[in-house]
Amino acid sequence: MKKLITLIILISSFANAQVYEVFIEAKHHTEYTPEAIEKSYGHIKDPEVRKWNVDQNTNPKPLEFKIYSSKTELNTIEQEKIDNQQGTQGGVKKSAPGLAFGLTYSDFTKGENYRQVDVYGKNYIVITPLQELDWKFTDETKEILGYKAYKATSKYGNGNFDVEAWFTKEIDFDFMPITVKPIDGFVLEMNIFIDIENVGKMNNYIKVLSLNKLDKKYKFKIPITEPGKKDNIITPKQLADIYEEANKKRNEMYNQEGVDKK
Repeated sequence: MKKLITLIILISSFANAQVYEVFIEAKHHTEYTPEAIEKSYGHIKDPEVRKWNVDQNTNPKPLEFKIYSSKTELNTIEQEKIDNQQGTQGGVKKSAPGLAFGLTYSDFTKGENYRQVDVYGKNYIVITPLQELDWKFTDETKEILGYKAYKATSKYGNGNFDVEAWFTKEIDFDFMPITVKPIDGFVLEMNIFIDIENVGKMNNYIKVLSLNKLDKKYKFKIPITEPGKKDNIITPKQLADIYEEANKKRNEMYNQEGVDKK
């Protein structure tokens, strides 16, 4: 009996430690109205420059992320791409809501997400509570990566964004690519979108490119604060305020330097 109990504990421990490596792509696409394009980019007189700016903001290059997820923890790691082509212009980089640049860590036990943010040379650790979405499940299905996926809908970000998620029950694991509490299933595709009157529709597509159950232990990476410092642990609201204040100071310095004092 003792050996049987020990075996059950070992199996349970292995199940809890099970980690999936998931490779995903995030693609932003905005369908602006003609009026919105004219309002935002009409001041750019050069047609080629205007077209470049519109294209960059409506259809930027997709981003790729590697996600490691267990039942209790999750790492999201942006996969940096280096463009060595000569004459390449800088471009606009956009990700989906709930899918931050760089490295993030989620603790499902605490219901928190942690990410390190650099604001003009000063590092902060932003702690965000994991939202639990109110899902509405449908009978609509389609095949994704060979799995039968079901469609569910919800609201995200104080109800501003609509969410469509396609998840499968054929994988015995709950997985969500954005920083919210996982749905009861493995999400393979998402669209997080918003319709704004007189502006257009902003889509944020996320799709799983590949998934793999790891047969070795994965050590989760946790963004940590600087030794002896606690004042750089902040909320998303505090981060927005810090950015606003920092940008205000930079603009004031720029304006002062630009004044002809003769």
